[in-house]
Amino acid sequence: MDILIGILPAILWGVGPLIATKFGGKPVEQVLGTGYGQLAIGIIIYLFTRPAISFQEFLWPFLGGVAWAVAQYMQFSSFTKMNVSTAMPISTGLQLIEIPLCGVIFFGEWGSPLAKLIGFLSIALLILGTTCTSYVDKGVVRKKLDYKAGMPLLIIGSFGYTACSVFPRITNASGLVGLLPQTFGMFLGAVIVTFVLNGKEAFGYLKSKVTFKSGIIGLLGGLGTLAYLTSLKLNGVANAFPLTQMNVVVSTLGGLIILKENKNRKEIIFTVIGLLMIVIAAILIGHLE
Repeated sequence: MDILIGILPAILWGVGPLIATKFGGKPVEQVLGTGYGQLAIGIIIYLFTRPAISFQEFLWPFLGGVAWAVAQYMQFSSFTKMNVSTAMPISTGLQLIEIPLCGVIFFGEWGSPLAKLIGFLSIALLILGTTCTSYVDKGVVRKKLDYKAGMPLLIIGSFGYTACSVFPRITNASGLVGLLPQTFGMFLGAVIVTFVLNGKEAFGYLKSKVTFKSGIIGLLGGLGTLAYLTSLKLNGVANAFPLTQMNVVVSTLGGLIILKENKNRKEIIFTVIGLLMIVIAAILIGHLE
């Protein structure tokens, strides 16, 4: 059951980039709408459960939520420079280096030498798998991907996602306790990002049609956040996060099938091999103590 809870965010988060691309709009509208939906889920679940939340249990998930908003904006922006099936594996690979290392270094996870060996080998397999999924055949002529503009966005965003994952673990609070503070941080962070980047024009984005349509991303993401915060408690940072990164399977296949992002036969073979590596590595990591 712990592993099933750990995989659930991958599904709920994996469809987000697909929905955002289908709805269109600007990245600020997409991140605002996502923030609205996330906060709605946080409030609804809080009203039904009413967990006691200390100052520390509020502060760290809240700060993680603010960092997430910055990261989410960067990721949505990267989709305008690179397609979903290319950007998502790169984003995943960066996070897979940062977050499990934080779990091992700061929280003492993967305590035994064998666990560390298997864990780091699994991370290497995950990174190799995500590299395979983003393979581009140089012999194919198609719309050029703007790596020069997209990569900095993904790199900066990866640090925000890392903070979002690591900060709630500091208090070791349950998912129900951390959900409202984190979703409030996501919402407020999205508003701050919008005003910082757009000034007075931000008022228009707060109530645009695309913003409200994008709320469905946040509703699904909020449920994924609850599952993830619960998984942090059950599985630990070093195990919980890699399991969520199976969302790259959802996003990559969705990019190919739903968004019709073109890949030739060679690229599809590399993609399938990469996705298999990710699934195998995630299962291995999920069974580490």
